[in-house]
Amino acid sequence: MFSIQGDLMNDFNESYVGLRSDLLKYIEGKSLNILDVGCATGINGRYLKDNDIASFVVGIEYDENMAIVAQQNIDKVIIADLNNIDIRSDLFGNEFDYIVLGDILEHLIDPCSFLKNIAFFLKRSGNIIISIPNVQHIETFIQLYFHGTWPCRERGIFDKTHLRFFTYKNILNLIEKSNLSVLDVERKFRYRDAVGSRFPKYMGAFLRRMFPNLFTFQYIVICKRDGQVKREACYE
Repeated sequence: MFSIQGDLMNDFNESYVGLRSDLLKYIEGKSLNILDVGCATGINGRYLKDNDIASFVVGIEYDENMAIVAQQNIDKVIIADLNNIDIRSDLFGNEFDYIVLGDILEHLIDPCSFLKNIAFFLKRSGNIIISIPNVQHIETFIQLYFHGTWPCRERGIFDKTHLRFFTYKNILNLIEKSNLSVLDVERKFRYRDAVGSRFPKYMGAFLRRMFPNLFTFQYIVICKRDGQVKREACYE
């Protein structure tokens, strides 16, 4: 679908470069302006442009090699370490219908300040789409109390690059302090912190119903600059 320079794609963590259909499904409209924070190779923006959902996509990316690829797929790529630079000057004059933060906030030293600053570029009618891992997941209990360790992994809840850790209450508090309002919350359930991990047979519905916070491995939160809480949705 796109031209890749050299063998760069072979060096990327697969967890960071896949199409985020779980987030893109919340983007509605045509010819939108989109900001994708942590855009990786720009595959999400390319999808939105190819399907006429977006007409202008700006990406922010830390990894320079990923940014090289992203520049082939979206309109503008800002290469930046969000912990060491204020990107407001790079975004000056832009206004976005959607801002996508796919597993970004847990990598930041001060996610609240960043969220406040980035929301400045959101249209009044626009939404911010956030995904964030749940440290309250049962995998944390298993690792700490049965194995006596905090794992250091390439992906998931124990991604070695995480600087901040969130439960459901922490996420809601973060959004409130950032002067945003929650519109929708989706829980993504998983039995263990492993891709494709399934619930024990006949137990999945019971565990999700009785212990939702323990078996939610990731939250997707839709929010805006003003508005009221509408509902909480749960999905596999």
